[in-house]
Amino acid sequence: IIVFGTRSRKMIVKEVLLIRHGESQGQTAKSRGLSRKDPILTDCGLSRKGEKQAISLQSQLQHQEFDLICTSPLTRAMTTCVLGLGKHAQRGIPFVCHPDLAEIGGSIPENIARPVKNVVRDVKRLTGRHAVVDAIDFSNIPAHWPNESNESFPLSNGESFKDWLFRRPERRVAVVCHHNVITRKLLPLAPFPVKNCAPILCVMLEDASLQLASERSLNINMSAGI
Repeated sequence: IIVFGTRSRKMIVKEVLLIRHGESQGQTAKSRGLSRKDPILTDCGLSRKGEKQAISLQSQLQHQEFDLICTSPLTRAMTTCVLGLGKHAQRGIPFVCHPDLAEIGGSIPENIARPVKNVVRDVKRLTGRHAVVDAIDFSNIPAHWPNESNESFPLSNGESFKDWLFRRPERRVAVVCHHNVITRKLLPLAPFPVKNCAPILCVMLEDASLQLASERSLNINMSAGI
């Protein structure tokens, strides 16, 4: 887990673990002789390596406790979430899908959203974990998803994910999403490469912003009862 120091004097209100999905079939397209623009990659899933990376999250995060798990509505992120964090569903921890976590910044097929029912069907088939998928709350996904232009990232009622998360009561949160979502929306100007399934420990501050966390600041604030 990547942890950095923080100099902020603002109050910490949540601990947030950001996770980029496992290696996708889109990332391996070139090595398989495919163009990244090949329609066959529309909302594609994980590569074999990506599946192993997702499963490895189980051991990476075996001592982590969460109150809330959030996922992008795209197949590669949801598959990662189910494979890596599915055990938390057995404990009744809420799993929530939010449209603002879908990838941004490109019109390549892997970033084109599909109807939720299609994604649910495929993630069940890919993971075999039907009960975990059935536990995911899709109520934030708008009725017109995906929209007429087939973009993958309309907001839910105009509200950003960070604003939505700030209003939630949970304090310890895992978020499975995408490279550009992390580097452009959630944690702009991250000072390191955002790698597949390399969790990044952050804190949410009282202004709903996210910043890299330090273990010391987390221990201080958690002991203070955040």
